[in-house]
Amino acid sequence: MLKRMLIIYNPVAGQRKFHKLMPVAEQVLEEAGFDVTLIPTTEQAKSATKIAKQGVLDGFEFIIAAGGDGTVNEVVNGLMQAPTQPIFGVLPVGTTNDFARALGMAKDPVEALHIIAAGATIKVDVGQANDQYFINNAAGGKITEITYAVKESMKNKIGRLAYLVSGITLLPKLAPKQVRITHDKGVFEGEILLLFGALTNSVGGMEKLCPPAVLNDGYMDLLILKKVSPIKLLKLLASIKNGSHLQSEDVVYVKTKHVEIECDASLNISYDGVYGGETPYILEVLPEKLAILADATRIEHRLQK
Repeated sequence: MLKRMLIIYNPVAGQRKFHKLMPVAEQVLEEAGFDVTLIPTTEQAKSATKIAKQGVLDGFEFIIAAGGDGTVNEVVNGLMQAPTQPIFGVLPVGTTNDFARALGMAKDPVEALHIIAAGATIKVDVGQANDQYFINNAAGGKITEITYAVKESMKNKIGRLAYLVSGITLLPKLAPKQVRITHDKGVFEGEILLLFGALTNSVGGMEKLCPPAVLNDGYMDLLILKKVSPIKLLKLLASIKNGSHLQSEDVVYVKTKHVEIECDASLNISYDGVYGGETPYILEVLPEKLAILADATRIEHRLQK
């Protein structure tokens, strides 16, 4: 019996990378015993979420997101809204591919296809942000707007440089926000520049923002950057390369299962780089909620023993 697989692909992601890959994808997966159906996303809001949810109802045993982190997030939300969750997979053909990077997927899409075709799975945590879901991180603060403010056309023209260009334009606009953040180990009150509730180590293409993050330990890594001067901010960003930022007195870092975020003014929240609205927000971890196609030997250090 062939195993039914639905691939939901973003036709414009990563400079339309999947179009070139499509014949190879079908061949590799069909030779591995999968009956493959391909459906593109559309310009309609959250189209991948709707396709994924319907895919579950139609009985697909495997549902793959082929695109960047935005496509992955939409598909995850569709799966989590369905009554049951099939086996999930990620084919990284986007610009940053944060979650695929954390999952240990090969950067070469053809090699990643072979990992998917092998059929091995691991279970990973899923985050819930109010009534939405995330698989990589939830974030708040002006600088995090980069992830959802960059236009698809700009990413297709200059790739990851689009985020750098947008980041430079946002730096002068950075303003601290007065917040109250409640987590499992206490309460933080004060002015912050940004916060992350990370389920993985990879955020914004930086693999050392939360080095201790584990994919299936039932915790998110909460990182809060307090109000600092522009010079201190640049020094902290530079220290991410060796992970020493977590020891800074200007950074709060804890592992937690539950976070409540309140702000006197509006604080934008995003999850997996998708705009999610404004505070108040409650973040929670759903332990080992999804089975995902992956090669565990590539990420043993990111899995709970």
